[in-house]
Amino acid sequence: MRRWLSWASWPSRERLLASNDDGETSIEQSLRMSEEQPRVTITRSRLHERLVAAALLMALAVPGVTIFWYVVAEWQSAPSQRGWLVLGLMYYILAALRVLWESFVQVCERALYLRLEVRRFVSPTLFEAVTDRIAEASERLGLTCSWDQEAIMEHNRNTEDMEVKLRFWSSRPRSLQVGIALGDDDGHRAGKLDLNVHYSPGEDVISGRDARVERQEVLVLSLRTSAATVLSDKALLTRWFEQCCRTYTQPDEGTVNVYALQETSSDWIPEWKLERVKSCKSASGIGQRFFLERACLGKVLADARLWASSSLRVYMINGPPGVGKSEFTIWLASQLRLPVYRLCLSSPLLTDGRLAQLLSHSAVKHNIVLVQLDEFQGTIARWLDGKTREGVTPGGFCECLQGSTAMGRGIVVLTGTLDTAIGQAREKWPAVFRRIHWAAELGWMSHAEVGCFFRKFLARFVLGMPSEEWGIWEAEFLRPAGPWAARNISVDMLKQYLMQQITESSCRSWGGFTSTTGASQRAAADDFRVHHECRAAFFALICDHNMAALFLNDYAPVSQVFAGEAAAAPCEGVRTI
Repeated sequence: MRRWLSWASWPSRERLLASNDDGETSIEQSLRMSEEQPRVTITRSRLHERLVAAALLMALAVPGVTIFWYVVAEWQSAPSQRGWLVLGLMYYILAALRVLWESFVQVCERALYLRLEVRRFVSPTLFEAVTDRIAEASERLGLTCSWDQEAIMEHNRNTEDMEVKLRFWSSRPRSLQVGIALGDDDGHRAGKLDLNVHYSPGEDVISGRDARVERQEVLVLSLRTSAATVLSDKALLTRWFEQCCRTYTQPDEGTVNVYALQETSSDWIPEWKLERVKSCKSASGIGQRFFLERACLGKVLADARLWASSSLRVYMINGPPGVGKSEFTIWLASQLRLPVYRLCLSSPLLTDGRLAQLLSHSAVKHNIVLVQLDEFQGTIARWLDGKTREGVTPGGFCECLQGSTAMGRGIVVLTGTLDTAIGQAREKWPAVFRRIHWAAELGWMSHAEVGCFFRKFLARFVLGMPSEEWGIWEAEFLRPAGPWAARNISVDMLKQYLMQQITESSCRSWGGFTSTTGASQRAAADDFRVHHECRAAFFALICDHNMAALFLNDYAPVSQVFAGEAAAAPCEGVRTI
């Protein structure tokens, strides 16, 4: 299609030289107006394409009709040498007609069809999103009978188990007719598209330093359109592509996707890959699904809900080991429906330039992410020791938090243990800590929090027990002279003890599994139930203070390091740095 600029609206030389009443010439006024509101008109002409199409049609029709009439006439009269000559040249005549026909089809397709290509090598996320959506719709309609499919092994995102999957797109081409109905924001129908989808598997190529085999898959979508509707059709296709990407990248309900850096060679920049799918926990859950919501972290959640979608928010979560810093990061991501990107600033392979590149829009796979920087106290210790040549430097990290290479929006969570070196680092690099918006200190569990965790965690394994009986056993477990009231208790410490006692009760045959047929190993713990007649013995085992003291003595080396911190205030409030 030929396009050229129209200069008809540009003022003439006489008009440009004329002056207005204020003494300003028209050329100055026109230039000023053109700078304020530039206008460019594009004139289109389809006459050339129509003439080419008509000429090709004539080139097809005239020789074809003439040759057909001549051959029929010669056959009816008396065949001669001219008839045999025509038959001898029939291959070349048909080849020429075929070339003309293909040229005619291409011109018609350019004039009447909108053709799009989605290549897996160029845009893998978009390709997987569109193909997954089409395959899901085809599977629901049962359009897989007698069709080629490919068997692969991959991880199930919900159960994290290796499963066999029959892939809808195989190693052979496939064509489909797809109808798409899109709605607007008010729920009304915005438009409908009828697409011809052709899948081409392409060739298998070996790529990467790890010599992995990948397929050059291409998805071709063609849509019948016209000059009057092509813009609206493009807008509808773009909306459908965006919906497919949102559905594909959005985690399943009740899960959080955790991404980490993976690299095949030190010469190449690592890429973000899906590493784990973590199950969401909540305050209303029981057993492994229970999350102890600490009051000191409420302001962090409120601030993230308000500002994370429009600006970058940086939070620092400090506390002893096992108090729930990493679990809080997963819980915060589940509340905001965001993926978690895990990083380690102390890695020698991570430099300032590489960190800025990994957090850029071209590297991350989502619009808004939660970046977790764990063990931040190790990074601070490295900075104070002067080992800035390894890993990220304070200046580079500060530039990524707020500068020309900063993330436009999202959340950065710095987690680490309480350390006196943080005060020295704050005095030495105030610019880094000035960019931290909120800081919270997670301390040891309070008396009420231990009791709440006791009930919620064990409620999964003991069903139908009245609240009065729960109160009796909770009071016995938190007896003032017992070990749980005289020591600093972390969430991990209490959880590990309860799991150990539940394992002991299972060894003593005090309970059984409600459903073992077809249950995966990961879900087996949730299926364990304590027998009703063994309930008293089970809670007596849980509340055995001698066994608890032995367990805590083995766990003591971790708790003694932070014995003097946050003992009076188990969970301090949030403060601004």
